[in-house]
Amino acid sequence: MVRICTPQARGIYRRRALRRDALVLAAFAVVFSVMAALPVARVEAIFGRAGLSFAVVGDSQGRNEVWDKAVDAINGARPQFLLHCGDMVASGTSRQYDDFLARARKLRMPLYTVLGNHDVKGDGRATYARLIRKDAYYSFVQKGYRFIALDSSSGSIDAAQTDWLRRELSASEPKFVFMHIPLHDLRPGGDHCFLDSKQAAELHQMFSASRVLAVFSGHVHVFARQEMDGVTYVTTGGGGALLYARAEQGGFHHFTMVRADGDRVQVEAVPVKAEIEEPRLTVRGPKGQVEMALGEIAAMPRCEVGTAFENKFGNLGGQGVYAGVRVAALVDMVGGMRPGQVLVVTSSDGYAQEFAYENVYPSAQWLSMQGEMLLAYEKDGATHPAWGEGPRIVFAPADGVYHNSDCAATSAAGQGWNVYESAGARWARYVRRIDVR
Repeated sequence: MVRICTPQARGIYRRRALRRDALVLAAFAVVFSVMAALPVARVEAIFGRAGLSFAVVGDSQGRNEVWDKAVDAINGARPQFLLHCGDMVASGTSRQYDDFLARARKLRMPLYTVLGNHDVKGDGRATYARLIRKDAYYSFVQKGYRFIALDSSSGSIDAAQTDWLRRELSASEPKFVFMHIPLHDLRPGGDHCFLDSKQAAELHQMFSASRVLAVFSGHVHVFARQEMDGVTYVTTGGGGALLYARAEQGGFHHFTMVRADGDRVQVEAVPVKAEIEEPRLTVRGPKGQVEMALGEIAAMPRCEVGTAFENKFGNLGGQGVYAGVRVAALVDMVGGMRPGQVLVVTSSDGYAQEFAYENVYPSAQWLSMQGEMLLAYEKDGATHPAWGEGPRIVFAPADGVYHNSDCAATSAAGQGWNVYESAGARWARYVRRIDVR
């Protein structure tokens, strides 16, 4: 077609163009009025979804040496929003929540959170409701995808939450679920997961039948993923807490980037570089030796006790709530020990303490005086490097104080009280080696 460029023709073309533009504007007005009257999810279903990218992180636990770097790295990745899978803080105090929120304000995108088991310690649940959000479980829609936040901080979900979840899963959109304690521990032989395997199986069936694309969780301080019946399960517990495995087994600090287009989902672990040298422990016994990072010790069955010791003057020291593992469990890994053998605990500065078989495997009588002998890796919610004395030997009598009299009554000849008259001297700090001799 050839356009004739005379003044008369230009006038005709101008009038036609104006009429055409008016019709186009009218059409757009009709479309926009329809869009404004529809829910966002329905508009996206009609007109299509653009690609969605978001980040997921878990288990910062107030370990800010890592969490601050994670925040910077997440900002650099520019996700549309961030999901936090819980254990934002170490032990649920208001001060810890205030600190978490102050650092989270540096994020340049919306943040959605769920509760972890550390978050609900003490008055943590009420503090979370006051400072972050009232609803422990909730949902929202982003670009046509439904996000379902669950409260699995107790290792299960109750009947009311399950009924609510069924209603959420009946929605037609593709879905993502995020929570703290996972249905399954993806590590071989791992047990950091739902307490009731039957409930975990039922929830998995609900997810696989309801267009759930992926389920994100924390609690296990590694990165792992597994496909099950069309559902991608992702563990992303690398936001700062002590790592439960070595790097090649997923034990590295990280967050997870997720990109979704339709029902296609891409998941990528993004390492966070944090210059923290974790203390390592060597345990030697009759069947060889094992070397463990602090996080690998933390992955063992946890004991939590409130305790203190008496020093040589009768004054209390070391008061606090400690988390650790039974020394007996560590010794068992290398063949255990027999009556008459000696356990030597050596610190990084060369300080050493000797213990008898009866200290490590106490009888009922000794247990009533000294309590369990533990290797603590956490005090009052703080771990290395914030707590600089760990790992540390602690004793946990039922009355909460390891008295000088307890120490005297449970020290074998040539050990403990019989060498230096102080219960506190038995609480060796900076432990780096445990030897059965």
